[in-house]
Amino acid sequence: MNDLMTRRGQRALDSAAPVFVPPPAAVEVPSSGPLLVSSSVSIARLHALIDSCGDERVSDMHIHPNKPVRRLRSGKLVKDEGPEGVFTDEDIAAWLVDATEGRPNPLEPRGHTSVAMATGRYRVRGTFRKSLAGTTVTFRLIPTVIPDANDVGVPQIIQELVHRDSGLIIMEGPTGSGKTTAIAGLIKKVNTEYDKHIYMVEDPTEFVHEEIGATSIVQRQIGSHASDYPTAIEDALRSKPNVIVIGELLNAATAKAALHAATTGHLVITTAHAGSITEALDSFIGQFTADEQPQVRSRLSQSLLAIMVQKLVPAVDGRLQAAREVLVNNLNFTELIRDEKAHMIRGQIDGDKVAGKQRSFTLESSLLTLVAEGKITCDVAMAAAKAPQELEKDLKRAGLYKELGLAA
Repeated sequence: MNDLMTRRGQRALDSAAPVFVPPPAAVEVPSSGPLLVSSSVSIARLHALIDSCGDERVSDMHIHPNKPVRRLRSGKLVKDEGPEGVFTDEDIAAWLVDATEGRPNPLEPRGHTSVAMATGRYRVRGTFRKSLAGTTVTFRLIPTVIPDANDVGVPQIIQELVHRDSGLIIMEGPTGSGKTTAIAGLIKKVNTEYDKHIYMVEDPTEFVHEEIGATSIVQRQIGSHASDYPTAIEDALRSKPNVIVIGELLNAATAKAALHAATTGHLVITTAHAGSITEALDSFIGQFTADEQPQVRSRLSQSLLAIMVQKLVPAVDGRLQAAREVLVNNLNFTELIRDEKAHMIRGQIDGDKVAGKQRSFTLESSLLTLVAEGKITCDVAMAAAKAPQELEKDLKRAGLYKELGLAA
């Protein structure tokens, strides 16, 4: 028992250590000496920008050729001043060559590509795309330390599901809402507390996990290690993993592969871009043909463990605060999903709340809690709500609507 406690304690210490990934080796583009020097200078300037943004807690950088860099911090855009904040087409082209290791036509066939880059101090996800302005890019800073699930506010009911042997957990929300970070926290929990085989396929790989104890982690990146998600999931099923992480449910083929994995003895954690639980279910099922949908609906109703929808809203401290909507599947929800009655899910959640057996909760319930805790204002909550009239009633009932200076 002492040995086990010592091992688990060492796991926690190991997992808290920052994970730094060195940048890829310089790529020799076929050009003359001066151009190679210019490329090196461009990459050095980019690394300096990334390090500066990391130090300033900037979340995103938007870069267009020959225009000042825009930095996003706590949801607010700020434009760089001076020539050091301007990059050329040649600079962006050099970054793309370096990030894709000289791969021919890296923006084809979709017109955009996502990559991961590192400076030695910070790691970023970069999205390059063709546009009217030329090739533009957005960089998102990735935390250097993999966060604990508690630290990023993943509800306990979601955390408790990672011990399950099989099933599907879907993290929903817009780009930049913290879905990948939440999953990283869950994988850290599995890595720290269990000895399991974890198979991760993403586009790109953002957080790099160090194995703890007997845990085995495979991390693959679309484009570099696998051609697409369905192909990678097929390989995963041959590798006997306990947990499969799928970066995004991009299309019906990926959704079908994820559902198959979840119904054949694997815990599958993935992301999509819906704004509510109902939208998430409609989007998942709607990818399939009318003939396929009844079977998909039945399999999804049985394999789904939970859906968590997350959005970031402005907090009173000037930062961003996550508001969430959570569905934890049960027999009632299973029947509603199977019988094509997803529109009744909200009423079922409210009914469970009244009955005192709530495990799921709506976005409005989360917003109400954040207002009550003083983390966000009433105005912010009302603007973020999907059902503002319902939220208004709850705020008034709690004595918060008038208290915060809004007309009753």
